[in-house]
Amino acid sequence: MRKHFKKLSLLLVLALLLGALGACGQPASSAPASVPASAGSTAAGPEKPDTSEPVTLTMYLIGDRPVDNDEVFAKINEKLKAEINATIDLKFMSWGEYEQKYPLIFASGEDWDIIYTADWCFYNAQATKQGFWEITQQALDTYAPMTAQTIYPEAWEQAKVDGKVYMLPMNYKEITAYVYMARGDLMDKYGIQSVASLDEAEAYMDAIAKNEPTLIPLDVGSDYDKLFIFDRMWNKANWESPEKVVGIGPWQAMSSVSELDDAAPVKGNADQPEFLNVVTRLKDWRDRGFWSKNAVVNTQNNTESFQAGKSALALMNVNTAKSVYAQITAEHPEWDVRVFDAQEDVPPVLNSFLANGMSIFSKSKHPERALMALDYLRNDPEINSLFCYGIEGKHWQASGDGALVSLADSSNYPYDGNCNWGVRNDATWRVVEGGIPNLTEMNKAWQASARSGRYQTFVFNDANVKNEIAAMGEIFNTDYKLLGLGFTDDPAADIAKLQTKLQAAGADKVYAELQKQALEFIQNS
Repeated sequence: MRKHFKKLSLLLVLALLLGALGACGQPASSAPASVPASAGSTAAGPEKPDTSEPVTLTMYLIGDRPVDNDEVFAKINEKLKAEINATIDLKFMSWGEYEQKYPLIFASGEDWDIIYTADWCFYNAQATKQGFWEITQQALDTYAPMTAQTIYPEAWEQAKVDGKVYMLPMNYKEITAYVYMARGDLMDKYGIQSVASLDEAEAYMDAIAKNEPTLIPLDVGSDYDKLFIFDRMWNKANWESPEKVVGIGPWQAMSSVSELDDAAPVKGNADQPEFLNVVTRLKDWRDRGFWSKNAVVNTQNNTESFQAGKSALALMNVNTAKSVYAQITAEHPEWDVRVFDAQEDVPPVLNSFLANGMSIFSKSKHPERALMALDYLRNDPEINSLFCYGIEGKHWQASGDGALVSLADSSNYPYDGNCNWGVRNDATWRVVEGGIPNLTEMNKAWQASARSGRYQTFVFNDANVKNEIAAMGEIFNTDYKLLGLGFTDDPAADIAKLQTKLQAAGADKVYAELQKQALEFIQNS
């Protein structure tokens, strides 16, 4: 098990919540002096590394390649070439393929160097398989001196797996909250006052399904958002339950446990009492045509469909909403787009720093140069801005301290839309000016209720159940996702089939191992 640090003090929790302003639409501080230096960084100016050999580094990101990506990275590479004699060759794994492709590239024999990773995106799985290069304090001081001086100490601690660090986590304090984005013109047409709850969203989508045959109420698409509606229903039902059931372990395990009872057993989600009710409601929504019959194979996510005028409602996290709101309102002012808090009194998540990060392949031929490149991508203001927002004067322009205005070409390199999340940095982050009108109001509510779950920093070591986790992953990608979209004629019967398949895959062994490690985590916290 990784080393676990003690519970944060009240002052640190308050600092995190205040820092989350930068994640939820308020200008982040641009004063590097406010960012703590890394603990244990005592190097007194190591010799400059040898960069005489030109190197091309291959980097993998998740998502779709922006139209202007090559133009943006040509400018990034020009500066990296001058600074460290290296350039980056960028490759993408789409949302529809990354779950399958990500593990495969580690065993493919391909020569590559850097990859996006996160606590939800294979970090622990690859760290425990020696898939990532260990980043020691000495390596950080030597090859990433800017990061060594600015990385949050708690981020460095959170990244440890069995006492070793294999990721540079984002240097950004982030709250994840979800919002609905709706067509105000259609709301007025059908007398809908608000879309800020599941019941209100249901009424709105019902009106669209019955009266707007050219529109899909909510066009759920890629693997990225196939479980968004399920998650909203599931989280609300469990937050309101006496047990306060929360997720635990890797996504493939589909597992959860009571947050209040140390002795409560870890179960599969399908074994929890609210699962049937949630799937039954999802089936009802699917039967009423709230999303396409082709949702399972639709490769366009619901935000893209909304932008394209194919649907009347979109569900997304607030960071995505901030990046697309200005663009949509500029292109379609007649839609009168409105944004509503979709949390429905469920506290948003105060993320761990491992929610986004970058790692280096253990078989990279140039790991030190890769670490140097990450140092510049994270900390150099010009390179970081290019990666996060695109070309200044074409995709965006600065507006005051810590803000920007999106320009007409921003659609070809969307703000914060290039899987640059692993290099987010509080010291350089900019927010979109003239964005969502009610964002400040929503921010206040989120900051007042945001919380880190009890198992927020729990990292599961799957060494004893690797085969079972792999088998369960196949079930997650088929039966579980179908139920998560309401594609069932008999919820109870299909849930029973899911449970049988999971038991055959060895789920009970996985849950027992999760239970054991969870108890160890609690005792050491």
